[in-house]
Amino acid sequence: MNQIENGYTDKFIDHFLNPRNIGEIEDADGQATVGDPQCGDYIKVWLKIEANRIIDYKYKVFGCGGAIATTSAVSELAIGKSLNEAIDLTDDDVIKALGGIPENKAHCSLLGIQGLRTALADYFVKQNHQRYQERIELYRKHGYDIPKARDDLVKKLDALSGVARILDLGTGKGHLALALGRAGYSCISVDISDQELHYARMNALYHHFDELIEFQKQDATRLSFETGAFDAVVTADMIHHLPDPEPMLREMLRICRPDGQIIISDFNQKGFNIMDQVHQAEGRSHPVTGWEMKAVAEWFKREGYQVQTYNEVCEVILVIRKKG
Repeated sequence: MNQIENGYTDKFIDHFLNPRNIGEIEDADGQATVGDPQCGDYIKVWLKIEANRIIDYKYKVFGCGGAIATTSAVSELAIGKSLNEAIDLTDDDVIKALGGIPENKAHCSLLGIQGLRTALADYFVKQNHQRYQERIELYRKHGYDIPKARDDLVKKLDALSGVARILDLGTGKGHLALALGRAGYSCISVDISDQELHYARMNALYHHFDELIEFQKQDATRLSFETGAFDAVVTADMIHHLPDPEPMLREMLRICRPDGQIIISDFNQKGFNIMDQVHQAEGRSHPVTGWEMKAVAEWFKREGYQVQTYNEVCEVILVIRKKG
């Protein structure tokens, strides 16, 4: 390969003069726009994915020859790769494919890789959301409307300002955190499971609530937050998973400010019956190890709190405040 005076290789020039895979994909599985259209190079990328493999990669470049050549090279590197292989592609792979690039064009290779990874992220978020929606529809068919149940819980919150601090305990799939986002609230949502946090985080990205919701991995029985740090603490469908919920309940009292609000929701008998039906149909079980909601309400009353009980379609909601 010849290296000409200005530092551009023959391969680089070939990709610039004859860029591969230019165009758009109308029904793209993932897409992205990266770069700055106001003051520099930017690219648009479309991906077609089948059986966890990139079968087509189309793009448009708005920028210099370096952006054109490197994005063309990225398209050739990506097509045919499995998703895991595509994620592992780096700037060095692009530079190697072109036989080297001038130092002042190094940022262009980064742009192409960013486009690929952002389009893949878009695909993963969409796939996650599709599974999320399918799950919601499955429960709706059995009579349990999860988003409505979460919205009903959020409506029980006292009117809070836009800067109110709200903690969601037990993120799960992110149903309650999303309901808070729909209502315009920001919150911190914690869970002990990396898998659940990842799932919920992608749901938040899909709905553009990622700036409203901060996800953290924490144990609800040993929280890192300061005493009285939150205006409201909420949790849904978590109590029945805990053999002894008292440590978590005491943490809720500790981190909620004295005149704040605690809201706890969990299944009634109809809700448990629906959960059993769905899990049995999937060949799984749904163990119930925690307290009944009546016992939870009595515990808070013994601690000197006022408890309002709301009997909803599939759940019982407790709204808890300090007496007086």
